[in-house]
Amino acid sequence: MKLKFSDVFFKGAVEYNPVVIQCVGLCPVILASTNLKDALIMSALILADLIINCFIASALLKKIPRAIRVAIYMLVSLLIVLPTLWFIGSKSLMTMSLAMRVCIPLVAVNSVTAVHCEQFAVKNNVRLALYDGIAAGFGVMFILVILGVLREIIGNGSILGYPLDLTFKLSGLLMPYGALVVLGFIAAISKAVFTGGQKQKPAEEKTTEETPAEAPAHEETVPEQIELDLNYVDNENDEYAYLLSSVNELIASFADDKEGGNEE
Repeated sequence: MKLKFSDVFFKGAVEYNPVVIQCVGLCPVILASTNLKDALIMSALILADLIINCFIASALLKKIPRAIRVAIYMLVSLLIVLPTLWFIGSKSLMTMSLAMRVCIPLVAVNSVTAVHCEQFAVKNNVRLALYDGIAAGFGVMFILVILGVLREIIGNGSILGYPLDLTFKLSGLLMPYGALVVLGFIAAISKAVFTGGQKQKPAEEKTTEETPAEAPAHEETVPEQIELDLNYVDNENDEYAYLLSSVNELIASFADDKEGGNEE
């Protein structure tokens, strides 16, 4: 069964949203979302960075060691960021906020790009990698636009620099903790919605396991393969998962040693 763009887009942009679900790329999102103009510029940069890097990772970098791949992502991102910085410095965009001029170079070391290239692009074909890059880019854009609109209107009483007649302002939303508060509410809503939908999956899997003879074997493997293709963490083979399990085992061994020493 061939995966459609809508399947990958929903997973990458909504169900596994890079910002509120995977919690990556928070620094540029927080700094660039004080107003809608900066949020749109940062969204365009991250979207371009994700699409280009996901394409390169899937088409050219599958057989290259991970450490070298990550360095290549940074170099490609620099080739995207440097012309942008030159354009800002030579054109009228020099009036951009200081926070924006600081966080634009952070796109070169953006964790969203590294996560989606390593956990998805290098494990899938070019078509799915491009789909995922677009989905992740729009997922970040959704959050940036929501934050930019809310923080500029409520915190500054304006939209795209045009003042609004508001009777009150909450200037605290322009601070980093204001963005974190809004992100917390968005993350809580997303978790509540998609956790409720995921609770039905184990029940469906049990029904297929109880009557395996009723359905052909090849029909059961297709949905499982699709599910693996759309997962962003391969728990069996991913080195990040292996490293995390090793750290947990090490912590558990230290805890056991400490309890044994206290008993003596």
